[in-house]
Amino acid sequence: MVTLEDIALKAGVSHSTVSRALADSPLVNPSTKERIQNLAREAGYQVNQVARNLKTRSTKTIGLVVPEVSNPFYPELIQRVADHAKLAGYSLQLHLSAADQESESDCIASLSANRADGVLLVTGERGLVARSQVNALTASGTPVVIMGWVEDSDHLDLVAGDDSAGGRELASHLADLGHTRIAVLGKAPHRGAFDRLVGFGDVLRERGIPLPPAMSIEVKNEEDVRLGVTRLLALPDPPTAIFAYQDSLAAVVYRQLEEAGVSIPSEMTVVGFDDLDLATYLSPRLTTVGAHISPLASAFVSLLVARIQGTHPEPAPQSIIVTPKLIVRASSAPPRTRGFASAGI
Repeated sequence: MVTLEDIALKAGVSHSTVSRALADSPLVNPSTKERIQNLAREAGYQVNQVARNLKTRSTKTIGLVVPEVSNPFYPELIQRVADHAKLAGYSLQLHLSAADQESESDCIASLSANRADGVLLVTGERGLVARSQVNALTASGTPVVIMGWVEDSDHLDLVAGDDSAGGRELASHLADLGHTRIAVLGKAPHRGAFDRLVGFGDVLRERGIPLPPAMSIEVKNEEDVRLGVTRLLALPDPPTAIFAYQDSLAAVVYRQLEEAGVSIPSEMTVVGFDDLDLATYLSPRLTTVGAHISPLASAFVSLLVARIQGTHPEPAPQSIIVTPKLIVRASSAPPRTRGFASAGI
């Protein structure tokens, strides 16, 4: 087996110089470093990563906790986080806290036991469930960065999307098109001032557009969406536009409208949120809010890596807010002037 001493002898340098060169240390002259690394490759030398980790007290791993992967938002986020982590020289340990976050505390405990260098925690509708575990982990010196709005989080590093701004953009777009009967299919507000329904509702009130209870339907799954669309179409004065809380819910709205014989957008405008890949696969392509997943992932990983390496210029907890953008496509248009001709309503 090839050793550091063998490479040092071939390179004509000391054992410590070889060690630094293979660790890509800036203390080694670039040309010398390149020569040593080439010699190591040619000799088939393999770095003993376990020994190196023990020496540096680093596992070069980052923990990522997300609620679930059935929601299409999370797989896209996970992939982008993994890409950024790899570029930074870290591998990813993925843990699922469950849709209701019941396993969030267990995820943090497992990552702590596995000595992850830092933890990225994506919160869900219940906010920060593992608050005490996160506080204990940060107190022990392991950095944690939270994604999502969390109440009483001034002591934590946090990255969040300003979904409220995106909701305002969507509502303004619909109002500018002339819609005054707008329905909402979504989750109960759970992201404080950043919640998309907060911004959406604020604009409707500013524009004098009512949102009666019959037009605001809370949904938790596809069946709720199907029933909600059926109820909306049965109203004496049905909506001319539907805002689906997520693109994945908008896809269900599309299917239900198609089954009812209601065309998009000539008879019903539909808008979503997140700009997932499926938004461009739907026909017509979905008007939505997005372009924020990539910058969220980048800020998420960059802040944690800076904390791990001690390179962030600000020791105080940071809050990084990413504002999404309105993306207008073919699913939104001015409201119809008559009823649903194709559905006979």
